[in-house]
Amino acid sequence: MSDAATRTTDRGTWLLVARRDFWVRLRERSFLISTLLNMVVISILVLARAYGGAGQGPSFDLGYVGPPPVADGAVALGQHAGVTVHVHELPDEMAAAQALRDGSVDAVVFGDRIVARSSLDPTLGGLIEASSRQVRIDALLDRHGVTAQERADANAGLPVQTIEAPPPPHRSENAEVAFVAVILLYGQLFGYGIWVATGVIEEKASRVVELLLSAIRPKQLLAGKIVGIGILGLGQLIVVATFAIVLALVTGALDVPLSAVGAAALVIGWFILGFAFYASLFAAAGALASRPEELQNVIVPINLIILVSFFISIGALQNPDGRLVTIASLLPMSAPLAMPVRIVLGAAPWWQVLLSLAVIVGSTVVLVPAAARLYIGAILRSGGRVRIRDAWRAAA
Repeated sequence: MSDAATRTTDRGTWLLVARRDFWVRLRERSFLISTLLNMVVISILVLARAYGGAGQGPSFDLGYVGPPPVADGAVALGQHAGVTVHVHELPDEMAAAQALRDGSVDAVVFGDRIVARSSLDPTLGGLIEASSRQVRIDALLDRHGVTAQERADANAGLPVQTIEAPPPPHRSENAEVAFVAVILLYGQLFGYGIWVATGVIEEKASRVVELLLSAIRPKQLLAGKIVGIGILGLGQLIVVATFAIVLALVTGALDVPLSAVGAAALVIGWFILGFAFYASLFAAAGALASRPEELQNVIVPINLIILVSFFISIGALQNPDGRLVTIASLLPMSAPLAMPVRIVLGAAPWWQVLLSLAVIVGSTVVLVPAAARLYIGAILRSGGRVRIRDAWRAAA
């Protein structure tokens, strides 16, 4: 049969391969386990955010004997500083001493004195002292007839002028969303890349690939395998992201639900780009090995690249404008992990996003044919690990 006839008969057969790999992997226990594990991790992070006191300041119990202005002032000052102060009126010194001993209060205000059991927390002490000073100042101003407007003018702060744009709103919430996104992306790129390589080596070791290649061209087989497993990974990612958003909304863990939806869309888009880039590398690596035992050694360089990209992306949560993070967000091997973080945190200008997209798409367009050539040159060679140079020449 001529080459033209072969191309006509196997046109679209990659869809059959994609469907086969999709359903085979979907039925595996490891898929169910990985899905449940992702949901458990997401649940822990979201519930910790919702009920673990994330983003809340310290809380104190303050007792007072006598007039309450100092205690009430500490409450007001604490609200501005993100500190919660609960006040308790106590009838006398004996009740105050008992409350300190049993731990129901952290300190007690006696007019111009502060009493604590053993030591006074500096935060609470600072609030009480500031409130006491304000009470004494107000008393002095009252004696001299200073009006409320004059007091307000005296307490007015200096106007603040900035020379840089303020940080985007909800920065802390967005950082938490980006952290979850990085974990999901790392797990999906690594896990499903391994599945592609494992599928290739299993077919090669069992010699099933020889039967497959009698009916389909190597490029069609490679494309079908990448698309089938990639769709499965994309579906799992959508399910997990939807679960995370719904759980966050139900528990009230997210103050900005739209940011979570946008982050989920970013994660899905960059997963597609990153998977297209890495899946070809994993498939070629699987073809270079002859036995499953050899696979770990073959994919070590790829794993290291993904791992380094993951750590750089975690660092981006603290410094999304750093030089290393910026460079990583523009390189094709690290952009799928680093760029979504910078976008969610509002640190990536539009031209860097477009440049990163162009680089990773262009790199994938160049990489896929090269990986396919290695796959073609190595998939039928057995008896030991195939060298890259030999596989490249064999496919010429």
